[in-house]
Amino acid sequence: MSTYGPIINGKDFNFFTKVEVNNATFNTNCDVIITFPTQGILFLIEENADAVEYSFNGNTVHGELDAALPSKGLIFDNRVVSKIWFRLRSGSVGPLTVRVDAWSTR
Repeated sequence: MSTYGPIINGKDFNFFTKVEVNNATFNTNCDVIITFPTQGILFLIEENADAVEYSFNGNTVHGELDAALPSKGLIFDNRVVSKIWFRLRSGSVGPLTVRVDAWSTR
């Protein structure tokens, strides 16, 4: 009989974290660093109100997660992401929680 235990060899190409967003400006340092090239990535705002903006360079707003719209969650396919910044959209009240999942088959 075979046993199937945890996989302990090689690099794990899966990522999960939750980020609490409190600031109206992007932080000096990024909020999330993913240490492998992603094949897919998910952003999901967990609250039912307000919005969070995200950036891949810490300067430019590249999109938003709005709890009142279908953009409450976004999935990117075949987009290499390593650093991510979050900030509250103008008029939103924090803290807001953003879930980040990423994966790759590399």
